[in-house]
Amino acid sequence: MNIPDPEPVDPKKLRPGPIRNESLPPKLLQQIEAVHKVIGSYVSTSLEQFEISFMRDASPEVEVAIWCSIAAAWITYHEKYLGDELLPDEDEKKLLAALLFISTGVEDVEALGVPEDVGRKLLACYDALGDD
Repeated sequence: MNIPDPEPVDPKKLRPGPIRNESLPPKLLQQIEAVHKVIGSYVSTSLEQFEISFMRDASPEVEVAIWCSIAAAWITYHEKYLGDELLPDEDEKKLLAALLFISTGVEDVEALGVPEDVGRKLLACYDALGDD
């Protein structure tokens, strides 16, 4: 079976998908707000824009659960390794990007865009969530 080569996509032509969920349950909205309070300043979107992104998802519950895990791992990393101190915004964005990669299954610390020791610590924080 021949698989065709992927065609390049012009990022300027990308548009958001349709709203699939006209509303979200209050519990889900509370979780979204809690995640946004933790990492919202590093995703560069307002709470409303963040909520709308979940309304576009076919399975917003699953996506919210992933973001809750990302936020929990972010909090754990800061508690355990940074004494609850924040890094400069650019470094925080790199931590968040690494956690996003981890949430998609990336385990190669060299591919996370942070120093390898930081990548190992972030992986450990994310993986420990399943131990609760």
